[in-house]
Amino acid sequence: MISPGIYRGWVVLGIAVLLFMTQKGIEGAWGTTILCFQQDEDFPQSTLALLGAPLSVFLAFKLSLSNLIYMALFKYGQLSLRQFTALGVSLMVLGLFLTSFADSPQFVAVSFGILSGSGIGVLTVCTYIVIALWFPWSHRFHVFSTSVLSAMDPLGITVVNAVVANMCADPSLGWRWAFRLFAAVFSSMGSLLLAVFGNPPIVSSEQQEAMPNEKSPNIQKPPWSVRSKVVTHGIWSIAMCCKGIAYFIPMVILPKHLIDLGYKEADAVKVISVFGTVGAIGQAFASLVGDYVKGYIMVVNLVAATVLTVNNIIAAYSTSLTAVYVYCAGHIRDVTGSYHAVFLSIASCFGVFVLATFLLIFNKKWRYLKS
Repeated sequence: MISPGIYRGWVVLGIAVLLFMTQKGIEGAWGTTILCFQQDEDFPQSTLALLGAPLSVFLAFKLSLSNLIYMALFKYGQLSLRQFTALGVSLMVLGLFLTSFADSPQFVAVSFGILSGSGIGVLTVCTYIVIALWFPWSHRFHVFSTSVLSAMDPLGITVVNAVVANMCADPSLGWRWAFRLFAAVFSSMGSLLLAVFGNPPIVSSEQQEAMPNEKSPNIQKPPWSVRSKVVTHGIWSIAMCCKGIAYFIPMVILPKHLIDLGYKEADAVKVISVFGTVGAIGQAFASLVGDYVKGYIMVVNLVAATVLTVNNIIAAYSTSLTAVYVYCAGHIRDVTGSYHAVFLSIASCFGVFVLATFLLIFNKKWRYLKS
């Protein structure tokens, strides 16, 4: 039972953060998981590209197709948020458990990619909705509560990566038991989330419009035309795709890359640990100050992405392990034997994110001037 003195929203938020950390850790540790696959007799001839494909399928279902599944079930299935959450947790756990019996990359692509990807996608949508209901815009900690869901993701990558590496190093365990462990952890936390789900307060759109908000003039918006909506969504979709590519590529290829350079697998674990710890601190700080910069988060994103663009340009020409620690990157070997191209591509992706964010900020300011 939850004490009457504790706001239930905080309990729901805490469990949701742990769930997000676990699933993000599984994604971020895929580079180490690939090394484990290559040591398995069931994956003797599998290339790096083939072993990386399940993660691509996972992200495709998580980021796009799961939203279509959610909208279809919401329209025709008449399911509640709690039922949607249960569905997401069930699919994620089932996918992880079946993956532990995989004997080919194709099997992993179906079990982990499709089942777990769809499950975590539905769960992500539901979790953000329920947290936003518990902490509406008028709540003092609205930005903190909705952003902290992903703030601890890098820390999850650190923990899960270390778990996978250690279990793979033990012949009696291996990657199969790692996936079973993740399924058990996800099942336990998902069940706990459903147990404390509660009934979040629902604020109607009429009540939101009636709320006075002198501190946040950006809420009062001039009407959007259909063309403006299409252009804005298009720009932001491109920006988020570029951000996702630039964010995930270094983590997935880093373990294999360090081994290619002559370092030990333990070095890769340490590098990702540094990345995860520092990343969690940075994102937690951003979440804490988020409620003080309501209306200016896009500008903060612009500055951060600019810094990352510069970092990846420098990383493209760095060769030492120290540089890998500092920039969480190293030289990535491509088919031509040149490592520069991929890091410059990552920098370009962040550059596109910077440009798209700038265009959206400029468009917003221009529309206010016109109105």
